[in-house]
Amino acid sequence: MENKTTNLKVPEAYIPLLEDIRLLTADQNNPNRTTLKQQEQIWRSLQKYGWTYPILTNKDGVLVDGEQRQSICIGHSEFFAPVLRLPVSDVDRRMLRQILNKLKGKHNAELDEAEYIRILQQGEKEDLKALLESVGERLPEDIDDREFSLTIPETYEIIVECKDEANQKNIFEKLKMEGYKLRILTL
Repeated sequence: MENKTTNLKVPEAYIPLLEDIRLLTADQNNPNRTTLKQQEQIWRSLQKYGWTYPILTNKDGVLVDGEQRQSICIGHSEFFAPVLRLPVSDVDRRMLRQILNKLKGKHNAELDEAEYIRILQQGEKEDLKALLESVGERLPEDIDDREFSLTIPETYEIIVECKDEANQKNIFEKLKMEGYKLRILTL
Protein backbone atom coordinates (compact mmCIF):
# COMPACT_ATOMS: atom_id res chain seq x y z
CA MET A 1 0.00 0.00 0.00
CA GLU A 2 1.11 3.56 -0.63
CA ASN A 3 2.53 5.73 2.09
CA LYS A 4 -0.04 7.76 3.98
CA THR A 5 1.00 11.07 2.48
CA THR A 6 -1.00 14.03 1.35
CA ASN A 7 -0.23 17.38 -0.24
CA LEU A 8 -2.93 18.96 1.92
CA LYS A 9 -2.18 20.23 5.42
CA VAL A 10 -3.06 17.76 8.16
CA PRO A 11 -3.11 18.93 11.79
CA GLU A 12 -0.76 16.90 14.00
CA ALA A 13 -3.72 15.50 15.97
CA TYR A 14 -5.25 14.08 12.77
CA ILE A 15 -2.16 12.25 11.50
CA PRO A 16 -3.08 8.97 13.28
CA LEU A 17 -6.47 9.16 11.52
CA LEU A 18 -5.04 9.15 7.97
CA GLU A 19 -6.63 6.45 5.82
CA ASP A 20 -6.91 5.60 2.15
CA ILE A 21 -10.23 7.24 1.31
CA ARG A 22 -10.62 5.12 -1.82
CA LEU A 23 -11.55 2.29 0.58
CA LEU A 24 -14.47 4.20 2.13
CA THR A 25 -18.00 3.41 1.00
CA ALA A 26 -20.79 5.78 -0.01
CA ASP A 27 -24.31 4.38 0.31
CA GLN A 28 -25.47 6.23 -2.85
CA ASN A 29 -28.35 7.77 -0.84
CA ASN A 30 -26.75 11.03 0.26
CA PRO A 31 -29.26 13.79 -0.53
CA ASN A 32 -26.57 16.48 -0.37
CA ARG A 33 -25.40 17.51 -3.84
CA THR A 34 -22.85 20.14 -4.76
CA THR A 35 -22.54 22.21 -7.90
CA LEU A 36 -19.29 22.34 -9.88
CA LYS A 37 -18.66 25.81 -8.42
CA GLN A 38 -19.12 24.49 -4.89
CA GLN A 39 -16.79 21.59 -5.63
CA GLU A 40 -14.15 24.02 -6.88
CA GLN A 41 -14.59 26.07 -3.71
CA ILE A 42 -14.25 22.96 -1.52
CA TRP A 43 -11.02 22.05 -3.33
CA ARG A 44 -9.62 25.59 -2.97
CA SER A 45 -10.52 25.53 0.71
CA LEU A 46 -8.78 22.18 1.21
CA GLN A 47 -5.70 23.49 -0.60
CA LYS A 48 -5.60 26.66 1.48
CA TYR A 49 -6.61 25.38 4.93
CA GLY A 50 -6.07 21.64 4.74
CA TRP A 51 -8.10 19.18 6.79
CA THR A 52 -9.85 21.39 9.32
CA TYR A 53 -12.09 18.48 10.29
CA PRO A 54 -11.98 14.80 9.38
CA ILE A 55 -14.24 12.74 7.17
CA LEU A 56 -16.75 10.86 9.34
CA THR A 57 -17.77 7.23 8.80
CA ASN A 58 -19.34 4.44 10.76
CA LYS A 59 -17.03 1.70 12.08
CA ASP A 60 -17.26 -0.12 8.73
CA GLY A 61 -16.14 2.88 6.67
CA VAL A 62 -19.58 3.88 5.33
CA LEU A 63 -19.60 7.66 4.95
CA VAL A 64 -21.49 9.87 7.38
CA ASP A 65 -19.98 13.24 6.42
CA GLY A 66 -17.38 14.15 3.83
CA GLU A 67 -18.61 12.33 0.73
CA GLN A 68 -18.03 15.40 -1.46
CA ARG A 69 -14.58 16.01 0.03
CA GLN A 70 -13.70 12.35 -0.56
CA SER A 71 -14.82 12.48 -4.20
CA ILE A 72 -13.10 15.80 -4.88
CA CYS A 73 -9.84 14.60 -3.33
CA ILE A 74 -9.82 11.35 -5.27
CA GLY A 75 -10.44 13.39 -8.44
CA HIS A 76 -7.30 15.40 -7.60
CA SER A 77 -5.23 12.27 -6.78
CA GLU A 78 -5.31 12.95 -3.04
CA PHE A 79 -5.94 9.51 -1.63
CA PHE A 80 -5.31 9.93 2.10
CA ALA A 81 -7.32 11.98 4.55
CA PRO A 82 -8.13 11.94 8.26
CA VAL A 83 -11.10 9.65 8.89
CA LEU A 84 -12.93 9.44 12.18
CA ARG A 85 -14.78 6.14 12.51
CA LEU A 86 -17.77 6.39 14.81
CA PRO A 87 -19.45 3.40 16.49
CA VAL A 88 -22.94 4.26 15.22
CA SER A 89 -25.80 2.16 13.88
CA ASP A 90 -27.05 2.64 10.32
CA VAL A 91 -29.99 4.78 11.47
CA ASP A 92 -27.70 6.95 13.61
CA ARG A 93 -25.32 7.30 10.66
CA ARG A 94 -28.20 8.54 8.53
CA MET A 95 -29.43 10.89 11.27
CA LEU A 96 -25.95 12.34 11.67
CA ARG A 97 -25.75 12.87 7.92
CA GLN A 98 -29.06 14.74 7.98
CA ILE A 99 -27.92 16.87 10.90
CA LEU A 100 -24.58 17.71 9.30
CA ASN A 101 -26.11 18.34 5.85
CA LYS A 102 -29.16 20.35 6.81
CA LEU A 103 -29.02 22.03 10.16
CA LYS A 104 -27.47 25.42 9.75
CA GLY A 105 -27.49 28.42 11.99
CA LYS A 106 -29.34 31.52 10.96
CA HIS A 107 -26.91 34.30 10.19
CA ASN A 108 -27.31 37.83 11.44
CA ALA A 109 -27.00 39.94 8.27
CA GLU A 110 -25.24 42.82 10.04
CA LEU A 111 -22.67 40.55 11.68
CA ASP A 112 -22.20 38.69 8.37
CA GLU A 113 -21.42 42.00 6.64
CA ALA A 114 -19.03 42.98 9.41
CA GLU A 115 -17.26 39.65 8.92
CA TYR A 116 -17.14 40.24 5.15
CA ILE A 117 -15.51 43.62 5.76
CA ARG A 118 -12.90 42.05 8.07
CA ILE A 119 -12.12 39.51 5.35
CA LEU A 120 -11.94 42.24 2.67
CA GLN A 121 -9.61 44.31 4.85
CA GLN A 122 -7.22 41.37 4.85
CA GLY A 123 -7.18 41.16 1.05
CA GLU A 124 -9.35 38.09 0.41
CA LYS A 125 -12.06 39.64 -1.77
CA GLU A 126 -11.84 37.12 -4.62
CA ASP A 127 -11.95 34.09 -2.31
CA LEU A 128 -14.90 35.56 -0.41
CA LYS A 129 -16.76 36.31 -3.64
CA ALA A 130 -16.12 32.76 -4.89
CA LEU A 131 -17.34 31.27 -1.62
CA LEU A 132 -20.53 33.32 -1.61
CA GLU A 133 -21.24 32.58 -5.26
CA SER A 134 -20.79 28.84 -4.62
CA VAL A 135 -23.70 28.98 -2.15
CA GLY A 136 -25.86 31.26 -4.31
CA GLU A 137 -25.12 34.52 -2.50
CA ARG A 138 -23.43 37.71 -3.61
CA LEU A 139 -21.13 40.14 -1.92
CA PRO A 140 -23.03 43.43 -1.45
CA GLU A 141 -21.90 45.83 -4.18
CA ASP A 142 -21.27 48.81 -1.92
CA ILE A 143 -19.49 46.88 0.81
CA ASP A 144 -16.08 48.35 -0.07
CA ASP A 145 -17.41 51.82 0.77
CA ARG A 146 -18.85 50.93 4.17
CA GLU A 147 -17.31 52.02 7.40
CA PHE A 148 -16.62 49.32 9.90
CA SER A 149 -15.85 49.34 13.56
CA LEU A 150 -14.00 46.37 15.01
CA THR A 151 -16.22 46.48 18.08
CA ILE A 152 -19.81 45.40 18.28
CA PRO A 153 -21.94 48.13 19.86
CA GLU A 154 -22.79 47.52 23.49
CA THR A 155 -26.40 46.53 24.06
CA TYR A 156 -28.43 45.96 27.17
CA GLU A 157 -30.97 43.18 27.02
CA ILE A 158 -33.38 41.42 29.28
CA ILE A 159 -34.85 37.95 29.04
CA VAL A 160 -38.35 37.46 30.38
CA GLU A 161 -39.32 33.92 31.30
CA CYS A 162 -42.90 33.18 30.21
CA LYS A 163 -45.33 30.46 31.33
CA ASP A 164 -46.23 29.44 27.79
CA GLU A 165 -46.46 30.70 24.22
CA ALA A 166 -49.65 32.68 24.86
CA ASN A 167 -48.03 34.47 27.80
CA GLN A 168 -44.97 35.16 25.65
CA LYS A 169 -47.17 36.67 22.93
CA ASN A 170 -49.05 38.90 25.41
CA ILE A 171 -45.86 40.26 26.97
CA PHE A 172 -44.33 40.79 23.53
CA GLU A 173 -47.34 42.77 22.30
CA LYS A 174 -47.47 44.87 25.49
CA LEU A 175 -43.79 45.80 25.32
CA LYS A 176 -43.97 46.43 21.57
CA MET A 177 -46.78 48.92 22.11
CA GLU A 178 -44.57 50.69 24.64
CA GLY A 179 -41.96 51.19 21.92
CA TYR A 180 -39.35 48.60 22.90
CA LYS A 181 -37.20 46.94 20.24
CA LEU A 182 -37.96 43.23 20.67
CA ARG A 183 -37.19 39.79 19.34
CA ILE A 184 -38.61 36.42 20.25
CA LEU A 185 -36.28 33.88 21.83
CA THR A 186 -37.55 30.38 22.56
CA LEU A 187 -35.22 28.11 24.52
